[in-house]
Amino acid sequence: MGDHSETAASTKRAVPRTKEIIIGVLALAITIAGCVAIVFYWDYISQVQQYGYIGAFIISALAGAFAFVPIPGILVVFTLGSLLNPALVGIISGLGEAVGSLVIYLTGYGGRVAVGPLSERFMARLRGWLESHGSFAVFFMSVILNPLFYPFTAIAGMLRFGLVKFFFLCWAGKAIKNMAIAGLGYLGLRTILRWVGVLGI
Repeated sequence: MGDHSETAASTKRAVPRTKEIIIGVLALAITIAGCVAIVFYWDYISQVQQYGYIGAFIISALAGAFAFVPIPGILVVFTLGSLLNPALVGIISGLGEAVGSLVIYLTGYGGRVAVGPLSERFMARLRGWLESHGSFAVFFMSVILNPLFYPFTAIAGMLRFGLVKFFFLCWAGKAIKNMAIAGLGYLGLRTILRWVGVLGI
């Protein structure tokens, strides 16, 4: 009930003011610049995964923020889960994705600038689902492998869904998802390596 009233009230405030438009445009500019930088400097960026948990956080934050660039965040989480504690890999990489998603949220905070290319009907369906289900919608969209997370998060920003609540729900969902992926890496990759004689355990 609280989530619905909060989101419904935020709908009335969805017309962006000048400050909010500036925030959205700056966030979108950061997204574009970040995507370009990742494309040109990926050979250097990809090396951070060698730094264990810190690498998991950085790669996941980039994957969460710059959805238009095919950053292999899932593959990094899967691989590090076989080498490190999979639960910690999941929690830390989930935190990274949640931090990165704030860039998307802020692009939506500035209004339609982030989701302009999307059809009105598609946006209306995502918007209606968020307004109807509130916190559950945010958690559910975070806990699954989801190509719709970018427009959904931008719409959450447009509707002024509580930023702090969005962050922690997103972190919880992403952490559970990534713990599962890291767990599969721990079980699957270690088994493969044991079969080929790389791990003597």
